[in-house]
Amino acid sequence: MITGAFLLLAIVLGYLVTVGLSMAATFAMTAASPDLVARDYRITPRYKFLQAGVWLLCTTVGGYMTDLVLGRDHSPWIGGIGLMAVLIGVLWTNAWEMRQRGVGHQILMSAATVVGVSAGFFLRLRWSAA
Repeated sequence: MITGAFLLLAIVLGYLVTVGLSMAATFAMTAASPDLVARDYRITPRYKFLQAGVWLLCTTVGGYMTDLVLGRDHSPWIGGIGLMAVLIGVLWTNAWEMRQRGVGHQILMSAATVVGVSAGFFLRLRWSAA
């Protein structure tokens, strides 16, 4: 039971950190340069790739936080896979963003999620071993 509670807490925390950082970065970029973000009510291609890079960094931090909560005693890889599944699931079920981005960018963001969460777990593993 405790492992399940830690797992749920870790995934929720990782999700909130990832999405919160992403939203903060999106608001900052929009405030700094609205023309970079959208033109004629459409997301610009340049912003889409910038957003993918920001998403990679946000998922890395989210993966790190998930692993930090789980520690070494509570199946950390299950937490990482769970966080990836939740982030990718939400990404693909958001119909408005999917129409704005396109399928190719959705695939890129999904790959960034897998790489970012994995990187966060590997960074935590490396820093905890030192």
